[in-house]
Amino acid sequence: MAFSLDGRRDPCAAWACPRPQATPPAGLRQWTLATAARTERGVDWRSQGLVPDPRRLALRTLDGDGCVEPLSLALEATGSTADSEAWPVFERLFEEHGLPDRFRSDNGPPFASAGVTGLTPLVVRFIKLGITLERIAPGRPQQNGRHERFHLTMLPMAEAPEADRTAQGQAFETFRQSYNEERPHEALGMDTPAQHYRSSQRAMPRTPPEPVYPAEASVRRVRHNGEIRWNGGFIYVSQALAGEPVAALETEDGQWTLSFHAHPLGIIDTRHMKLVRRSAAPTNPLGAAADA
Repeated sequence: MAFSLDGRRDPCAAWACPRPQATPPAGLRQWTLATAARTERGVDWRSQGLVPDPRRLALRTLDGDGCVEPLSLALEATGSTADSEAWPVFERLFEEHGLPDRFRSDNGPPFASAGVTGLTPLVVRFIKLGITLERIAPGRPQQNGRHERFHLTMLPMAEAPEADRTAQGQAFETFRQSYNEERPHEALGMDTPAQHYRSSQRAMPRTPPEPVYPAEASVRRVRHNGEIRWNGGFIYVSQALAGEPVAALETEDGQWTLSFHAHPLGIIDTRHMKLVRRSAAPTNPLGAAADA
């Protein structure tokens, strides 16, 4: 597997920009991140082996700054999609280039899980930094079309991988520098991406801020097994949130919505004592007072 990150600037949304589409090899994982502050960051995950390495390398791509050719912020080889390998790359890039406002991804790891909240340890870190999560519709890679165009440019590298992980990393860096600083891009009036790129103005904090919930919210701390206590029982939320405070708010129609920071987690089905996605909430749910 292998990982790349790129950046660009433009006021339009990533999924609204028509881009030439590549047909990705089987096994690709894609992630893209966009910001409302006219900066976008996008990331793709490729689980296809680019080198003959049984560990498989992971190709991550992060881009930013809108509907023009991306600036590659990083292009790195890692051993897996684990948070322990993915987060250090993001941490370094957030410190160097600032925080994006939005993060767009598909529904695969390390950015989403099969649970009702869809959270993973990596995206929990993003939420704590005030980054809004967006996920493309299943089977709609065109909603992440800018990365498809970027990977079309990278396709020759995938077809001619290096002998090992170190050599692949060196090849990635050579490609990244050429792509950013030497190769003219038609979408930029034949300029290079480096001539147009601007970092985000949102600085990476030393410590993620604590969530601020409304006074009327019922706050629960997620237990080690991913559950919260509710009305004398327990409701599973997500093990990725173990130790974190979440907030339940009752709506005017008697539903209890659960959130973590500004990220909605779902609706508490008080009849069946479980957390459900909004679309799966009971038509006439029973309002229930929370335990003190």
